[in-house]
Amino acid sequence: MNRQDRDLSVLGAHLSRLFDWLAAQHRFAMPAFYFSVGVLLSRAFAPVNFFPAVFISMPLMVIFLDRAQSGREAFRIGWWIGFGLFAVGLSWIAESFKAQANVPEVFAAPAVIMLCAVMALYTGVTFWVAFKLWSRSILRILLFACVWTVFEVARGMWFTGFPWHLAGAIWADWLYMAQATHYLSVYGLSFLTVLVAGSLACLADQGSWQRMILPSALGALIIGVLAVLGAVRVDTAQTRYHLGVTMRLVQANVQQREKWLSYLIEDHFDKHMSLSRAGNEEGKAKGIRLLIWPETAVQRENFDREGSLHRWRMSKLLDYGAFAITGSPRYRQRADGDYDYYNSLFAINSDADIYARYDKNHLVPFGEFLPFESWLKSIGLSNLAGGAWTPGRTRQTIHLPGIPGFSPLVCYEAIFPGRVLRDRETPAWLLNITNDGWFGTSEGPYQHLALARLRAIEEGLPLVRAASTGVSAVIDGYGRTISQLPVGRQGVLDSPLPVAVEAPAIATGAKIILLMIFNSLVLLARAFYCWRGNSGSEDAKKVALP
Repeated sequence: MNRQDRDLSVLGAHLSRLFDWLAAQHRFAMPAFYFSVGVLLSRAFAPVNFFPAVFISMPLMVIFLDRAQSGREAFRIGWWIGFGLFAVGLSWIAESFKAQANVPEVFAAPAVIMLCAVMALYTGVTFWVAFKLWSRSILRILLFACVWTVFEVARGMWFTGFPWHLAGAIWADWLYMAQATHYLSVYGLSFLTVLVAGSLACLADQGSWQRMILPSALGALIIGVLAVLGAVRVDTAQTRYHLGVTMRLVQANVQQREKWLSYLIEDHFDKHMSLSRAGNEEGKAKGIRLLIWPETAVQRENFDREGSLHRWRMSKLLDYGAFAITGSPRYRQRADGDYDYYNSLFAINSDADIYARYDKNHLVPFGEFLPFESWLKSIGLSNLAGGAWTPGRTRQTIHLPGIPGFSPLVCYEAIFPGRVLRDRETPAWLLNITNDGWFGTSEGPYQHLALARLRAIEEGLPLVRAASTGVSAVIDGYGRTISQLPVGRQGVLDSPLPVAVEAPAIATGAKIILLMIFNSLVLLARAFYCWRGNSGSEDAKKVALP
C-alpha cells in the first residue's frame, strides 16, 4: 500500500487504482471519463429525470478536485465534465437546423459543439477557482457548492444568460423536492443539491466514521426533510380556480419547416380557426372567456394594422366580453426609413380592437438576433441568425377587463429565475406562448416545460402554456399539471384558470442576491484564510487523493 492509499478509505483506494489504471491506458482515457461523468449528470434532467445521477457525478467531481495537481489540470477536468453535460444535454438544439432552409443542416454539429464548448468554460472556471481555494477538510464540500452556485448564477445572467441545466432543475418534475424553489429559488436548490450530493465524497476519505459517514447522513437528512416538507405543502393544498375564467389553448401542431411557407400560411391560420371553434355550429369559441394561440401562430406582419383581415376573423370567434391572445410578428418604420421587427403578443376583443400588446423582451441569441453582428457579417456568417428581431423595452403585466392580470412570457423568457415579473408588480398568473416546433420530438420541449414549471413554483403563480407543437399545459402554483397536450398532438385544451397560491415572503430576485452574498462571503473568507497562510499544512498543499 503506497502513501496515497494510506490516506484513503477502502472505497477511495479502489477509485484511486481505477483512475491510475485509466490514466495509464491512453492520454485521452481520463478526459473521456470526465466527459462521461458530465453525460451521466445530463441524464438527471427532464425528460429522463434520473436524479440518482447527481449523487454519483457530484461526489466524483469533488474527488477529481482532491486529485488535481494544478489549476490548469482542474480547469481541464471541469471543462471536460461541462462539455459532456452540455454536449448530450443540449444535443436537441441540432434539430433546429433541420427545421429551416436558410442554414445548411451540415452546420448543426459544429454549431452545437461550439456552443457546448463555450458553456463548458463555466464549469472549467468553477473547478479552477475551487482548486485555488481548496481544503482537505470536510468544509471543501461547502466550498465546492458555493463556487458551483456562483458560476451557475453567472451563466444564467452574463451575456444575455443561459440558465439551462442548473443543478436544482433536476427536481423540476419531482414536485416534493421542487417546492424548495418557492423559498430558496432554483439557485438555492442547486446549492443544497451540490452540497448534499458532494458530501458523498467523504466516503472515500480515510478517518473516523464521523468524518466518513456523518456528512452523508446529514445530506440524506436534508433531502428527507425537503421532500417531507414539499409533500406536506403539495398534498395538503387544493387547486382553486377563478370563477368564470374559462380558457381554450390551441395547439395546431404546425411543423416548423412548413410554418413560414407563403403558400401554407393561410392554411395554418384556418387550422387554428377550426380548432378554436371546437365544432361549434355558430363558428364561435362558445363559452370561452380567453382564447389563447401560441407564439407566431399568425404569420402575417400586419396583424396590428388597421383593417387586418386576420384580426377581424379571429375576433369573430369571440363572445362579447371574451378575449383572444395570439403571437404574431409586427414591424415599425424608423425615422431613417429602415424597419424594426418584433416578436409580439396581442390581446384582442370581440370588436377586433387590440386591447394589449407585448413585444418579446429577451431575445434568443443566434435564433432571433445576431451577437457581434457586424463582425460575423464581415466573415460571411450573417445567415446564422434566425431573424433580425428587435427586443421590447421592458417586462409587462397585462390587465384585461374581467381577467386577472398576467405576466406575458414569449418562448424561452420563461426559463429565467427572478426575471418573469415586472418590478414591484405581482400578476395573478403567468402566460407562456411558445413555439417549440424547432426541436421536434427531442428532449428540448420537455426541458423547456420543466424549466417553466419551476417559475410557477418559485413565484407561486399558475402557468398557462400554449405551444405550437407541444407541450401545452395548465400548471398550478405548486407545479401540478392540471391538464396538458403532449408533443406532436393537434388539439385544444379547455381549462379554468387556477388561483395563485401564497406569494413568496421574499422576491425571487432578492433571494438570488442574498444567496450570492452568502456564497461570496464564504469564498472571500476562504481566500483570506489562504492568503494569511493559516490553513495548516494539510490545507496548504494539494494532497493527491482520488
